[in-house]
Amino acid sequence: MANRFAKEGCDVLLGAKASKRVHDLLHDDVKAVGGGGGSGSHDDQSQIEDDLHILMEYKVGDEFGTYISPRANRFIVHSDRANPTINAVEDFSEALKTFGASLVVVGGLQMMDQFPFKKGERAKRLGALENVLSSIPKETKIHFEMASFSEQSLLEDLVKTVVPYSDSLGMNEQELPNLYSVLTNGSITLISDAYPRVATVLDHTRAVYKILRQTIKEENGKRKVNRIHVHTLAYQVILVTKGSNWFNTMSAAAKASLTANRHVCGSNYIHTNKAKIIMDDSFSTTRDSNGQRIPFKSDKPVACWEENDYEVCLAPNLVCTEVYQTAGGGDNISSAGLAMQL
Repeated sequence: MANRFAKEGCDVLLGAKASKRVHDLLHDDVKAVGGGGGSGSHDDQSQIEDDLHILMEYKVGDEFGTYISPRANRFIVHSDRANPTINAVEDFSEALKTFGASLVVVGGLQMMDQFPFKKGERAKRLGALENVLSSIPKETKIHFEMASFSEQSLLEDLVKTVVPYSDSLGMNEQELPNLYSVLTNGSITLISDAYPRVATVLDHTRAVYKILRQTIKEENGKRKVNRIHVHTLAYQVILVTKGSNWFNTMSAAAKASLTANRHVCGSNYIHTNKAKIIMDDSFSTTRDSNGQRIPFKSDKPVACWEENDYEVCLAPNLVCTEVYQTAGGGDNISSAGLAMQL
């Protein structure tokens, strides 16, 4: 996400433990803090060993024994002891005081999932993060980029310690029903539809928005969510509260869609011969009988409309048909959309 923000013209402060090799892969406009003594210098970073992350990417139709992949995806395993403990948060907090940030992004917390913490250690580290978030001025927006969580207690903890301090939430078509399930019935869902109907995604997004707006009180640094971005294989949905300081919602949805194609295809250009639209010619705004059906217009492909106290924009994706990579897709998509709205 840090590199994508920098590519979009932002100055970025990154709180992360990173070796010199990883540090050298960062964009020139990304300043990393949290390594070694915390100054973010190459000398500090060079003393850190690399954590190991292995990503196995596979394409549509790839075979593994008797199994055939129905879509491009990836399988990830890691050996990482720095990121699960978010041990760069203190250095980041100190550097943030003089950075003048417009936006703070919280991400990578899926590394805590199933990690063998000592008793009370995870709660302590999330408490440290909560303290940092609660102290950030309201003028600085906070975005929480979600991920896949299979440990219910962790997601419940994040709903208590991170979500209440977030203006904006980002998630994909599998993470949305997980959050919706925790908020509505206190459980998580490990299986979700890879190709969810637009109406279902919109209903879940509205429900999450409504629950969080009604249950979170703006006190002690807490905030009411006023932006939700759901990125799926087929389309982008961005919901924004009317009158909030999130601008250019239509452009953000379009930018997110184009970034999805460029990242997955591994190209700075959109090659229409390597892209397809997998959405229908129109979609329903809700599963309820009183919903409207909105057709796509070739001269204005991003559809936007208003409901209650918010606006919704939906953009179809130009789905890449010659996949170069899927890892990091959601991070790049979400960052590109956010950069358009600052």
